[in-house]
Amino acid sequence: MWAEYQNTLSVLSTLWPRASAVAERLWSARDVRDKNDATPRLQEQECRMMKRGYQVGVAFGAGFCDLNLAS
Repeated sequence: MWAEYQNTLSVLSTLWPRASAVAERLWSARDVRDKNDATPRLQEQECRMMKRGYQVGVAFGAGFCDLNLAS
């Protein structure tokens, strides 16, 4: 991944949402183009990765993840 300012702490949090978006596009049928339809799936994947302990940046706008960070 190339970006102007990246280091070992920020590269994974930036790379995961972008990889999820690419995977969504490749997995979907060719005629599927509505990004609003993909938003819930991308947010679900973001939440899934956070629950597994990955440092994840925002995939697609503000969302909600039922994640208990206190435990």
